[in-house]
Amino acid sequence: MNQFFFLNGKIIPDSDAYISSADRGFLYGDGIYETLRSYNGKPFKLSDHLERMRHSAKQLRISFSYTNENIGEWINELIELNCSQDAYIRITLSRGTGGGRLQMDDNIEPTTMIQVKPFTPYDSKLYDEGMSLVVSNSKRSTTCPISSHKSTNLLKSILLKEEAKKRSALESIIINTDEHVAECVVSNIFFVNNGKAVTPSLDTNILPGITRRTVLDICKESSIPTSEERFKVEALLNAEEVFITNSLMEIMPVSKIENYKIGETIPGKITQRLINAYKHFV
Repeated sequence: MNQFFFLNGKIIPDSDAYISSADRGFLYGDGIYETLRSYNGKPFKLSDHLERMRHSAKQLRISFSYTNENIGEWINELIELNCSQDAYIRITLSRGTGGGRLQMDDNIEPTTMIQVKPFTPYDSKLYDEGMSLVVSNSKRSTTCPISSHKSTNLLKSILLKEEAKKRSALESIIINTDEHVAECVVSNIFFVNNGKAVTPSLDTNILPGITRRTVLDICKESSIPTSEERFKVEALLNAEEVFITNSLMEIMPVSKIENYKIGETIPGKITQRLINAYKHFV
């Protein structure tokens, strides 16, 4: 059975979805992307994801002219064509074909692709028992210019995931060159002490996660104190609760970091409260 894609203005079967061998996304990883979920056929936080993509496209001088309404219509059509009401959605924007090799030439026609396929959830056992994390041996430069963008250049993330796998974990905590906790490979991180939720500030050079922002908003509405700040890994190890977030996993409790057990119960009281509020919000 053919799956359908959106590619450069048209919805086509995957058998016809060809991208030029000269595309800069393929040659140089010169592009950005967004991933999100649909629930019961409705894309969640689509406008927030597109706002972040537009910001990155502007900063990186990649043309992106489609409207939110256009993209929403194409996603809805793909949800129906691919029979994926609860779907994984990826929007990929490459700088396109042409230009100088390592230059940001203007007036290049970008490549835009939208994929919609059935969502494969994380193992439910992880939400009941918590995820195990390790601290990566690789540090992130505080001046790295692409860490705050969702870049298609993912080789470092692949290596960090492989590092975690070899150490019997599913995610790695990334420390920056100032020795502050930044984020995980594919998620933002929070800890809870005395009923207060704390997450690394954006100036630690992290991706401004959509789910991260949603959790901060839920905390505000639920009268849960929050803080965005710089802290070291010891703060996580001594925390009452730790959880990680992204648009696909939502809110995931953490039970162990390296050899340190986190919390008395999994999920912790605040984490469970946020999980329930997030699901209600969805």
